[in-house]
Amino acid sequence: MADKRKQPPGAQPNAKNGRQNKRARTRDARQIAAQASGTAFKNGEIDVDKFVKARQFEIKALEDGMRNARKGLSTRAFQGVPRELRRRTASHNVKKVPKRLRSRAAREMVEDNTPTVQSRRRKPSGHMRLRLDNVKRLQILSAKAKAKKTKMESGAGAEEDAAESSDKIQTRKARVKTQHLKNPPTPPARYRKRQLNKQWLPTHMFHTKRAHMTPPKEPLWRFAIPMAPTLKCYRPSHRAAVTRGAIAWDMSYMATIGLRGREENIQKLLKDLGVDSEGLRQMRGQKWRNGTRAWQGWLSEKTSTTQRPIAPVTIIWQSVSTQDVDMKDADASEKSSKRSLFVRVHPSAFMQLWKHIRKLSPPVSVEDLRFEIGSIEITGPGATEALNGILEPVSQLDAEGSPGVIWKQLRLLNNLGHLPPGALLGFEVSDPRLHHPPQTATPSLTKDSHSRLLQTLAEWPVDRTQAGPAIFDRSLRLAAQRSLPSQKSINRRKTAAKPGAYPEARPTDPKIPLLLFASRGAGASAGTWTVLLPWRCVSAVWNSLMYYPLSTGGNVRFGGLDQKRQLAFEAGVPCFPGDFPGTDAGMKWNEAETLQRKADWEKRPKAKRVAWESVRLDKDRKGEVGRGWACDWEFLASNSAEASKPGLCQLSSQAASAALAAESPTLPNHQIALFNIKLTIVARGTPTTCARIYRLPQDQDLRRKWLSLLPDPKSKNKQQKKAAQRNRPGAGASPHDVEAYLASTLIDPSNDPFQAGSGDYPPVPDADDLIGFITSGNYNLGEGRATGVGSLSLERILEGWKTSDTLERTLCIVRNAGESVGRLAKWEFTQSEA
Repeated sequence: MADKRKQPPGAQPNAKNGRQNKRARTRDARQIAAQASGTAFKNGEIDVDKFVKARQFEIKALEDGMRNARKGLSTRAFQGVPRELRRRTASHNVKKVPKRLRSRAAREMVEDNTPTVQSRRRKPSGHMRLRLDNVKRLQILSAKAKAKKTKMESGAGAEEDAAESSDKIQTRKARVKTQHLKNPPTPPARYRKRQLNKQWLPTHMFHTKRAHMTPPKEPLWRFAIPMAPTLKCYRPSHRAAVTRGAIAWDMSYMATIGLRGREENIQKLLKDLGVDSEGLRQMRGQKWRNGTRAWQGWLSEKTSTTQRPIAPVTIIWQSVSTQDVDMKDADASEKSSKRSLFVRVHPSAFMQLWKHIRKLSPPVSVEDLRFEIGSIEITGPGATEALNGILEPVSQLDAEGSPGVIWKQLRLLNNLGHLPPGALLGFEVSDPRLHHPPQTATPSLTKDSHSRLLQTLAEWPVDRTQAGPAIFDRSLRLAAQRSLPSQKSINRRKTAAKPGAYPEARPTDPKIPLLLFASRGAGASAGTWTVLLPWRCVSAVWNSLMYYPLSTGGNVRFGGLDQKRQLAFEAGVPCFPGDFPGTDAGMKWNEAETLQRKADWEKRPKAKRVAWESVRLDKDRKGEVGRGWACDWEFLASNSAEASKPGLCQLSSQAASAALAAESPTLPNHQIALFNIKLTIVARGTPTTCARIYRLPQDQDLRRKWLSLLPDPKSKNKQQKKAAQRNRPGAGASPHDVEAYLASTLIDPSNDPFQAGSGDYPPVPDADDLIGFITSGNYNLGEGRATGVGSLSLERILEGWKTSDTLERTLCIVRNAGESVGRLAKWEFTQSEA
């Protein structure tokens, strides 16, 4: 039979190939040499010396065999790659494995005659052939344009053109167009066709090689957004955000709106948008208006009957220290009395907020800054260290307590909860590429450094020394982007520098204006830093951030949209817009996810997909409640007491809590009021997305059965506790005994009074008791148990709220879509909303 692979050149016809040689080596490694012991016996007597030498040879052969077998003679080099870097189809290319394994991998490839393909010799496919033809045409056009330009410059008319240009009148600077939407920046010619219906992020080239992106023809919010890294990252992302390390996102798709006008006009506009002016009259509100704090909250659209929430936003005022009022000149005084602020909003709600602001703001100028200001978010215990290691301030370093000086003192901070709420820092930094690759900063861990940090956090002198951030000035933003050198010039400066040293600073080096503000994290999160900087400067900061070596080991990880939602779920916080179905953006997200789940369901063959009409809920009830692949809010609204078909309205947790505590709460007219909750399973089970949430049934017998599933730690028998302690393995128990004990505790029938699905297990309530849906559900790594984030109908909760006991008010029943077994759970209001 012919060989699968071609023989290498010069090989003998009957010679052994690489596979046969490897099998022979494996066979030799697994065979243990032995020495006959017959020579140790002479005339029926044992020769001790020879007998010991024979046994010594055998023991040494056994140890050598074990060592050879363990050295990987039966494994390949790519199997030594860390688990998160492995691929399902492995990799037989030497360049795809770490450097420490490349020599071994190359040797294995030669011995096994593994066929490889080099990129320069690969036959181009149809799509690649078209791209190569386009590249050739562009190169020809570029060469013709350069030749024509050179000819014109060297011609006789060059002097006349120069003389005419010197006599031209100096034109005024272009006026910034306000009240109009901005177009995205024009991409280079070779990338223009790929951005016809979407916009790339500044770090697109970094992400597209390392992450799963949105489909080319299905952008998200008109952006090509990374969804998740190609590496296995679910557990590593949790560890980086909570335990050790840091994780960062390019959030440049977040929209920024600039407002400028007189302070009283802006405050009136914010009040019409739902900003609570009464609560902001305190000291914290005064600092926010002075430009030393960032405010995070919800903006709403005022209708004839109620305030309809739009989206959560971040509002930052320009510092008042930049307002130099000249009392001698009335015009200068009027001009200087104007102030500016940034409104940062999610792109899914940008158009709704933009139209509403345009409707409310005649005396206030509105500017679209979506493609002028980018942003980076980073969270984790090492977030401050990583940012501090790459952002070098270049201004106000001589002033005591200035933002640049305070920023370098925060290197030891690993929890942003110690900072003042909404702490803000604005300064200018140098180009991080001049100090690439970054080096790990090793601060001195002394009592003086810790005491100085604590004193800084207690006093926070930035409230007095914060000057107007340069990022509010459009001319400074454009100057920083235009003076940004190319990577080639950076490389030339690095080559000319001394070995092991960074290039020397020049007066022409750009000063990148940026704005840093901190957000406190919910749960075990260490908080989040958000960096606002010019759009074209994001890539320079991002590349250095990704290669910063943390002092705890490893580098900063990057995340996608899935990791953003994962960490919000683990903190028990709803994530906008997916967990806010009462908003316009949340409803659009829910509709898109419903269509995707329906398409996935239809792709499956009938024998392998859930038959929704056959789901048995009880002996007499059959069929799923609503559409099984959706959080069917339309079905919930159709069962409402409203006469007409009501819509949905999102309420905050504070408003919902106040309505439940009031004697006669006021509900929105012709709307179903929804509020966010965090749900925890009482016993077993894991809620999934689209799970149905029921209230406790009104039938007392069925209600009593469900309440019997509630574990009561006080009623547990002391004999059971003693038996559990008696059966618990001791300190010196073997791992097998420990595993057996854990397995016995998991299957202990005392943990579950009724076996799920048995005849004694209570059935789920009817559709009339449906109160909401789970929008995000899974096993929570942060809490070590199954949790969920969902929304409940306030109207359904109020129906039996006053007549129920305090313990039973927050109890509910959760049933996953397509399943017939419900689980007892407990809900609570979310801590915060993101």
